[in-house]
Amino acid sequence: GTFPITTTTAMRARPTNAPLGGGGFSSSKPNPPTSGEHAVRFHELAQREADAMADTMRSLNLGGQQRDVVAEKQQSTVNGGLETSTFTVAARVRPLSEQEMRQDNDNAFACVTPSGPGKGGRTETAAVLTPKINLRGVPTLEKQTFAFDKFFGADSGDDDLYVSLGAPLVKRAMAGQVGVVFAYGQTGSGKTHTMGGLLRRVAGDLFSGSNSGSEKKKRAINFSYFEVLGNNCQDCLVVATNGKKTQWGGTQSAAAGGAGPQPGAVQIGEGMDGGVITRNLSSHAAPDARTLLRLIDVAQSRRSTAATEKNATSSRSHGVGIITIGAEQFDSDSEQDPYGPRPGVLYVIDLAGSERSADSAKHSKERMDETKAVNLSLMSLKECIRARTAAAKPADPNNPNARPHVPYRRSKLTLLMKDVFDIECRRMCSTVVVACVSPSARDAAHSVNTLTYAAPLRVAIAATKDAAPLPVDPKDPVQWSHDRACDWLEEQIVHGNEKYASGVDVERILHPGSNGRELCSLPEPEFHKRLRAQIPGQMGAHLGKKTYDALWALIVDAKTRRRRPDGTVLTDEDEAREVRQAEEALAARSALWAERDKAMARGGF
Repeated sequence: GTFPITTTTAMRARPTNAPLGGGGFSSSKPNPPTSGEHAVRFHELAQREADAMADTMRSLNLGGQQRDVVAEKQQSTVNGGLETSTFTVAARVRPLSEQEMRQDNDNAFACVTPSGPGKGGRTETAAVLTPKINLRGVPTLEKQTFAFDKFFGADSGDDDLYVSLGAPLVKRAMAGQVGVVFAYGQTGSGKTHTMGGLLRRVAGDLFSGSNSGSEKKKRAINFSYFEVLGNNCQDCLVVATNGKKTQWGGTQSAAAGGAGPQPGAVQIGEGMDGGVITRNLSSHAAPDARTLLRLIDVAQSRRSTAATEKNATSSRSHGVGIITIGAEQFDSDSEQDPYGPRPGVLYVIDLAGSERSADSAKHSKERMDETKAVNLSLMSLKECIRARTAAAKPADPNNPNARPHVPYRRSKLTLLMKDVFDIECRRMCSTVVVACVSPSARDAAHSVNTLTYAAPLRVAIAATKDAAPLPVDPKDPVQWSHDRACDWLEEQIVHGNEKYASGVDVERILHPGSNGRELCSLPEPEFHKRLRAQIPGQMGAHLGKKTYDALWALIVDAKTRRRRPDGTVLTDEDEAREVRQAEEALAARSALWAERDKAMARGGF
């Protein structure tokens, strides 16, 4: 459950400079921190800082608290709205390795350490201690702090990370939602170890007995895994051998004609309906934990690796594991239910290691091209997360109809995650970012870069202090009272379907005391279950799908509704009048240009 190495650590928010151990200004060129004449002094300063922080953590009774940080991000504070796509940002530091300890003659120290709680108690902070020699020749530690939703020190294990971040995502995926977790950091910082440990715990959790029972059939669980190298995607569970696709469990003939994509090459694009299509990606049924673990081992063993300055077996591609989890079925259901709830999806993504130009100076041209492609895709990912968070905020009063553009089509990885970034996505999405860092002082610059990249992704959606609340949108189902929500359910389910639904009690779907927010937060499988307990079979499934889709159409409309500069919502009449005025203006311009063309033909210009 822990890294196969040893030692301690620490972390925090907002970069600040505070030299420890001496006055004067820090020089821009740090001396070798854990070797040479100042090695012992650097070690003493780091130990002093670690002891002081440990005392602070103990006095505040921190360190062992369990928080559902994913759930904390689910509700926006803006106008009481419901946030449909959330981003939780955590950081993890691995222990010092035995090789790092030997390399520095026992003077190695952890330069990344916990730094106490952040503002409001909703964040945890981490500090990076960078060894430097000031202008008077005195060893100092420059301290920079960063805030995260959760920080995992070197003494935390894989179980700790899974309980806080992995298990909540599995729970959401089993409820038909989309969960994404990915690890970011320099090569050698423990990303592959972290994601591998998380995947194995997912496999155990999915088959821990939650699918057993005489009334319910087992969920359909499928697994796919591919790697992304620039704009090329390769299925890791299918390898090319003499014109055939060899899968881990058997063989399959390659596409006829020999002209199409190479065996194992995965294509990602969008369909006419806007949905994401993955072609040539194999999907493997996982009826039990043993099968799923075997698939994970085979897929990870086939990822592309290469030696770099920092790591002899650096992952040179993004590894993408996709677990689809079908809804629980009842005995009355057919195996293929076209109206049943959509399966939940869990993406577990091990991003390729980021590198600075200084570390890639000795790379071959091929390695340099790979590094550029990796860095470009990481920047696209960052832009998409920040733009999607900004899109969830109320529109600018001075430009109420402008929305930030989310460039998810810029890379294959972000296109695959379209559901996460598209504000019009019709189901809940939860994304977790884990920034992995090395504790070695030799890698302090890398650690600062990683945390500087990751910390700003933790953008809080909060109302401005002095801003007045937005006028309530009466069409927003999140704002409905219990009675208003029940009236809508009755209108959708009962009216026009009296033959089948006349006896439906909508309060068995939206329980007494619940309101529109609870209705909108109801997972699709649970919505189907409550309705189909009253209307079994295909008719219940059809009505469940139709009603749930109509509910999410209202949720999306409310999030994208146009408002006036004062925040009031445009009514249907207002929008129709604007459309009419726009059409009239267009007709007038067309007539003007027609007259101009006639005049030019007569030689009037």
